[in-house]
Amino acid sequence: MMTLGFVLVTVYMVLLLFVWIGMIQLKPTTVLDTSKPKTTFTIVVPFRNEAENMPALLASLKELDYPTELFEVIFVDDMSEDNSVLTVSKALESAVFSFNIIRNKQFSNAPKKDAITTAISKAKHEWIITTDADCTVPKKWLQCFDAAIQKNTPNMVCGPVMYKNNGSFIQAFQQFDGLSLQAVTMGGFGHGREFLCNGANLGYKKKVFQEIEGFTGNTHIASGDDIFLLEKIKKYAPNSIHFLKTSAALVHTQPQQNWNQLINQRVRWASKTTKQDNWLPKAIGALVFIVNLWIAFGWIYIFYSTRFLYFYLFVLCIKIAVDGFIIFSAKTVFRNKTTSLKSIFQVISSGIIYPYITVAVFILSLLGGYHWKGRRFKA
Repeated sequence: MMTLGFVLVTVYMVLLLFVWIGMIQLKPTTVLDTSKPKTTFTIVVPFRNEAENMPALLASLKELDYPTELFEVIFVDDMSEDNSVLTVSKALESAVFSFNIIRNKQFSNAPKKDAITTAISKAKHEWIITTDADCTVPKKWLQCFDAAIQKNTPNMVCGPVMYKNNGSFIQAFQQFDGLSLQAVTMGGFGHGREFLCNGANLGYKKKVFQEIEGFTGNTHIASGDDIFLLEKIKKYAPNSIHFLKTSAALVHTQPQQNWNQLINQRVRWASKTTKQDNWLPKAIGALVFIVNLWIAFGWIYIFYSTRFLYFYLFVLCIKIAVDGFIIFSAKTVFRNKTTSLKSIFQVISSGIIYPYITVAVFILSLLGGYHWKGRRFKA
């Protein structure tokens, strides 16, 4: 048991070293105020029952610092049962940019993918950018995409996403978890092995989406409107995907309000990871799960050997320390350098319960499904 623990924590530390080096190697995105915007965008926002969250997104869209003639916004209503549509139409009565509210045409088991496909069929501009209704976008958001597109001529541009945090433990937990995913995402891009992105901050050429036949081939999976598209574009044109490493492009998203919603969200995420063609995320996911499984249940071995207690605590402390280092490194990338005793304590507490969340998500994903936005989906 000690030998297994030693091997696992060693390999895990090597993995996080790989991630950290990739983060450092990834070049920051520079946005020059003197550059003239050229790229045209269609922003796509699928939504379902988001009347409570939508006003914050709409307010941030109004603040975008980008020529209004160069972008439009298409909101796709996925059979909302609240007054989301009315919220959008009223809030944007005085908007100076072009927008449209359309109904989703659902034709598969993936409503969000159908919503994006429906919007793209009506999009006027050359680039599609997707975000979620529970997000807020930064003022220079489109400028960041335009700068990357003009400089690198990519087919896809991936942006960073961070959870909002009001200081409560459940929100801090989600922000730390999200930051660790951002770190892994940047690490992959830094090594030229892109395998993660987030549909809440994602752009791609409309023409490329159409040429690769969009989400065809994975519409039986409800989630994955981001990762499966990334994989298809990598096959279509290798080395044509760029990451926006800048706080100016950082999209903030609302955290889940309770642990049940949080676990359902993680099961939803896990359902797409196992179905990726790329072996790297599967290998990383397997390693992370095995390490967390050892942490979650390894303490039982203490009853067989009291000496094992010190080794177990040593491994747990090492894991929490390296996880914390990666989390705070990612925060620094996005110019969030504040580190308080409370945040350190929350990182430690998160590190203690995270293994159990991971194991629960794995078990629930095997049981066959999850609830999301008032619907039941297969995992």
